[in-house]
Parts: sequence; C-alpha cells; structure tokens
Amino acid sequence: MPGSFSIDLSRFAVKSEKEMKTVIQKITMEAFERVVLKTPVDTGRARANWSPSIGAPTTASYPERMDKSGGVSIAAAQRAAFDWNCIGSIFLCNNLPYVGALEYGHSKQAPAGMVRVTLSEISSHYGAR
Repeated sequence: MPGSFSIDLSRFAVKSEKEMKTVIQKITMEAFERVVLKTPVDTGRARANWSPSIGAPTTASYPERMDKSGGVSIAAAQRAAFDWNCIGSIFLCNNLPYVGALEYGHSKQAPAGMVRVTLSEISSHYGAR
C-alpha cells in the first residue's frame, strides 16, 4: 500500500522519541536521588536544600528546611525530571553556603563528595564517556 512505509517510519520516530525521553528522565531521577542520599546528614538541612530547576540553576535556599531522609528533595527532583521535556537543561542545586565544603571532603560521611561520586557512578553504569 503506498505511503504505509512512511506512516510506519513516522510512528517509529514518535515511539523512539518518547522512549528516549523516558530513559533520559529515569537516569536524571536516579542521579538526583543518589546525590540527595549521598549528602551527609547532621541536622538534615543540606539534604533538604537540594532543589531542581529547569532552564537555569535556581538561586533558592531554604535554611529553615530540615529533612534527614531526603524525601522532600527527592520528590521535588522526581517531579521536575518527569515534567522536563528533555529540551534545554535540568539542574539540581543546593545553595547553602557550606555545601561546597561538603562536596570537597569536609564531612567524614561523604569524604569524596556527593555530586562527583554520583556523576562517576552514572557515567560508569550507563557507559557515558
């Protein structure tokens, strides 16, 4: 039947794009969750201050927020990753003044950091180079 091949290709392209977005979103959610859970816990302030944003890094900070489990940050990160259409960038930011010190060995709980370790794990696991 004329045109059926192009219709099949069109359907394949739509399905492939949807599957690609799903994979990217799942990897993003996994990376964000790993960063949050690797964040050292004393009061829970550092874990609670991870904030996702789409398009540009957020400047928000919530010094009063405390959550030792990381559940609030993980839920927000998952919602953002799910809402993200994979166009442009998605960010996970923590604007507490001491988060850089935590990333670079200030805590015995995470001497190698959170973000650097997670990026290495994700890169190794998914074969990114």
